[in-house]
Amino acid sequence: MNQFEELKNVLPEIKENISLKDYSTFRIGGIAKYFLIAKNKEELKIAIKKAKELKIPFKLLGAGSNTLIDSNGFDGLVIVFKSAPKSEDFIIQTENDFCVVQVEAPWPLFFLVKEAERNSLTGLEWAVMIPGTLGGAINGNAGAFGQSMGEQVVEVEVLEINNDSIQEKVLQNQDCDFRYRFSVFKNNPNLLILSAKIKLKKGDEKAIKEQIKENLAHRQGKHPKGFSVGSIFKNYAGEISEAILNEYPDLKNMLSKGQVPAGYLIDQCGLKGKTIGGAKVSDEHANFIINNNNASSDDVLMLIDLIKKEVQNKFGIVLEEEIKKF
Repeated sequence: MNQFEELKNVLPEIKENISLKDYSTFRIGGIAKYFLIAKNKEELKIAIKKAKELKIPFKLLGAGSNTLIDSNGFDGLVIVFKSAPKSEDFIIQTENDFCVVQVEAPWPLFFLVKEAERNSLTGLEWAVMIPGTLGGAINGNAGAFGQSMGEQVVEVEVLEINNDSIQEKVLQNQDCDFRYRFSVFKNNPNLLILSAKIKLKKGDEKAIKEQIKENLAHRQGKHPKGFSVGSIFKNYAGEISEAILNEYPDLKNMLSKGQVPAGYLIDQCGLKGKTIGGAKVSDEHANFIINNNNASSDDVLMLIDLIKKEVQNKFGIVLEEEIKKF
């Protein structure tokens, strides 16, 4: 019996040689040798246990909205953790001044925003139109409009994968090391997010709807169309030389507000519209790279490298990627 047959014995819906392009908002990605959509945490645990038993490398993929997938593919098992949420699954418990909701990691953010609005709960208006899942948002501490996912998290249920064991654990907010676009889960394949408790507050239904409408209009007007993974780089909040600040007075004002937008720095380098292969710096927002013409992951990586060099040469600033490489 070959590897695939052994996998199929315990995972009947597993597939072979699947293109990962369709599982990426970038529409970039090579072939996965084995591929499975796990519909619940039990299937996820079975898949990981069998892969470890057969010594098959494995990776967990979310919605592919903040991830650059290698065009060379993956010679192992790719697991997409995906479940279909329903309104009746959005169960609210009251704890002190907050409403706490237990949420599955694969639930899309747009569903959570919609359900929070429907129940007059405030705290997620910032997440409107952000693609991806709750798990991905926790992993990268996603945020917008001055708010972030880590602020809403009470606790996170995870699978901790060790050499000889797979066990479920619960991490409290303080254990998650939430920082700007970072958490303990980022780039840590041994901690897989299963679910989380998030805290929201009862709010005014009309005010919540208005805030969502305002945020939606802002994002629709600002974010470019085309296949992308959102912002490529984190905004910058470090030191800038006095000479550079004198040359670019706008930077002083930006720093006084906490961050310099990466898009501003890239734009000042004249890189809007710059292409390498099929990858292009967006003409609309310089911190977006668009899959303009069947781009490969190498095209994107070369463009990222060029942007970092140009920004460092001009401003003395080293940009840090926000996206994950898969």
